[in-house]
Amino acid sequence: MDRTSTGRTDDSMLGGLLVFGAIVLGSMSILLIRLTSINPLSTVQDWGARVEKALETGNTGPILKEMDAAIASNPSDSRLYMERGSLKFRMGKIEASLEDFDKCIAIAPESKPFLWQRGISLYYLGKFELGKQQFEVHRTVNPNDVENAFWHFLCAAKLVGVEEASKEILVSGFDAREPLMHIQKMIAGKMEPNEVLEKMHAGNKSVQFYGHLYLGLYFDVKKDRSKAEEHLAKCVDVKYPGYMYDVAKIHLAALKEIQEKKPITQ
Repeated sequence: MDRTSTGRTDDSMLGGLLVFGAIVLGSMSILLIRLTSINPLSTVQDWGARVEKALETGNTGPILKEMDAAIASNPSDSRLYMERGSLKFRMGKIEASLEDFDKCIAIAPESKPFLWQRGISLYYLGKFELGKQQFEVHRTVNPNDVENAFWHFLCAAKLVGVEEASKEILVSGFDAREPLMHIQKMIAGKMEPNEVLEKMHAGNKSVQFYGHLYLGLYFDVKKDRSKAEEHLAKCVDVKYPGYMYDVAKIHLAALKEIQEKKPITQ
């Protein structure tokens, strides 16, 4: 998924940035390579840095229009739909993102195992069984990704409850990003959230970001909305731009909206 390097102090962030250039967005970059081989005449532009800037400033309209125009000119280019679907999700247009991811698969069925982004869209649209299936197939191309195991767990928890879901973890191989191996132990019932927090104590921005993100999502699925909001707020405060950063912002906004709609009790 949205991969960056890990380390024990903020000084190690330089190494993380170097690795980031090679493995940014994990399987997304692999997918782009695969889709290029399928369609070597792809017209996808290097939108990456401009997308991040547009999301940072909130001015996503122009770049979305560029993507729309590119698709209108090249409707059989599967990569364009993957790029636009990713942007739409990050803009909060979740249903529209799923439409683009599905169109990508319709054009290039080989892309489906790589589209973990589609699984996240399915989760937020309440399509938990389809989400589980997407994360299961993603594991075939990315077996050492605890994030994938976690989102599979979230989908399962929505279907059968947290206790049962913890018995069917889609166990990941070794994931070097701290504290994700501890997160995997937590959802399997082999580690407590406070123990994960202890492991995060001296960690750098990456550790704080991923730790608070997945603690927040875990508390939410356990219906502890207060702790979920607390950890997701800390995650967002880390300011760690990327796909999962926008996932955190979208989820936190949804929690706050639920809280605001609660009736006032006397």
